[in-house]
Amino acid sequence: MTAARTVRRGGTYYRVVAPDWTDAASTAYSKQHGGRWNSAGEFGALYLNATLRVAAANARARHAGRAIKLFDLLPEARPELVTFDVRMVDVVDACTPQGIAALGFAENFPYGVSWPPCRAIAREAHADALAGVAALSSAEATATTSVGEELALFEEVAINASLARRRFSDWYPDPIPG
Repeated sequence: MTAARTVRRGGTYYRVVAPDWTDAASTAYSKQHGGRWNSAGEFGALYLNATLRVAAANARARHAGRAIKLFDLLPEARPELVTFDVRMVDVVDACTPQGIAALGFAENFPYGVSWPPCRAIAREAHADALAGVAALSSAEATATTSVGEELALFEEVAINASLARRRFSDWYPDPIPG
């Protein structure tokens, strides 16, 4: 991968999961269905959030455009949060202005960027044995703002999930409406 810059990432990250998920560290769903940084059937990716603010935006984004919104769910059906301790790894930089420019994206990335170019970048990074991609979150992104950073780790990267999950009411940072 010649044009891409890399950054080192590690430490505490968060994953928003459905209460009935048994293995929050599994990449099986993304491998089967694909995501922003991986195509279905190629390799799995574990999608993590750098902050609670990003996790909350992703929880809301999953219900955007749906009849049933996040806060319409019964309390026991609202997403839980799992904490991950990620070892320091080198990943593609899709989070700094320099990294975004090196990838050929406009400065308003990720706003308006479709998945195919992201998947092509990740495919090359995976082939080059990088650990994943650190990117600005597309959840609730506008042409001038992003809520923060996400980390897509390729399936080969070892991570550790905390044993304790946090219920929605214990982790969601914004006041719950109603």
